[in-house]
Amino acid sequence: MSDEQKMTRSQKLLRYVIITLLAFCVMGIYAMLALNMKVFSPISKALGDYSYEDFYYQILGNTGDKDTSNIVTLVDMTELFSRRDLANLLTEIESLHPKVMGVDVVFQGLKEDTIGDQMVIQAAKDCPSAVFGYMLIDKTDDAVHSFFMSDSLQEAFINMPRQLYGGLKRSMNIGRTHQGKLYPSFAKVVAEKYAGQEIVPLEDKTIRINFSPMAFQKISYKEVSQHPELIEDRIVLVGAMKEETDMHYTPLGKMPGTEVLGYAIETMLKHNEVKTAPLWIVIIVSFVITLFIVIARICYLDFAKSRGPVLKPLLSTALFLGLVVFILVAFIVWISFILFCKFNYSLNVGYGIVATAFIYSATNLYDTFKSAFTKKK
Repeated sequence: MSDEQKMTRSQKLLRYVIITLLAFCVMGIYAMLALNMKVFSPISKALGDYSYEDFYYQILGNTGDKDTSNIVTLVDMTELFSRRDLANLLTEIESLHPKVMGVDVVFQGLKEDTIGDQMVIQAAKDCPSAVFGYMLIDKTDDAVHSFFMSDSLQEAFINMPRQLYGGLKRSMNIGRTHQGKLYPSFAKVVAEKYAGQEIVPLEDKTIRINFSPMAFQKISYKEVSQHPELIEDRIVLVGAMKEETDMHYTPLGKMPGTEVLGYAIETMLKHNEVKTAPLWIVIIVSFVITLFIVIARICYLDFAKSRGPVLKPLLSTALFLGLVVFILVAFIVWISFILFCKFNYSLNVGYGIVATAFIYSATNLYDTFKSAFTKKK
């Protein structure tokens, strides 16, 4: 009779728990070595900005099925440089009766073309559906508004949280405190103007944008009059879709800022912001996952040993054991993916899955420590 068979249930459970803890210890040692060695510095920086929900978005993106937004239309005005042309575009869009026109353009300062400036001023007055964007500047604690702004016009800040040098855009502001006053974000103002009611209370906080792949109707400024059905009663976002300076990295890849705003507005209107599991839940779930696989692995090996002389050597091989662990891991990932798709809940099971790779080493460590302790007795 083996030592395993001689153990009581409580002794077996204690053994499984210790092996699980050792697996996390071994994983932690390797992680510390990797993160503190200069040769791994680029990798650690890349992993530092990785979120487990990026994995879900990649799966969703590879399915090829995308919902098409029936709320937001994007109008590209990258090639419009004249304020006269921009004024004409705003007037043309307004004539087609959008429910909201979000202008992702800051008309900073007066130009030499005074007629163009006057046309923009008049267009802004004639567009009651318009919400104009402005910028909050962190370094100077200042704000950059369009030159024609007045109390009769509606505006909101278009900045989104991000790292200064790199980093993915994942979140949007609900509001932001600036010079002691709380201001609403562009996404909040546009979404609530469309809904005709307050969607979320104004607070200085962020929520996670749901980047589940979506197709937005995109038209050029030249095509506005040809597609009135894409303008009427919709949110129309006007911005530079091909301007490199307004491109941002997201979980779906490089994306124009105007399209990021589209995802933010859709998230707010549909109340499907991504909720991320807190660290304590991730720790508990990771431990349970690894413990479950430790137990399943040992039970499988016991099962393999009980087979006949033909099947025993075959089922006990690393190939079959690895296949069993792979199936269990795939099942766990599938459960977490369903949680994300159905409930917009992001649960990072990555730590638990990575720890399973060190179960064999942890088992050997346990047996070594136990053997050394027994000999001393």
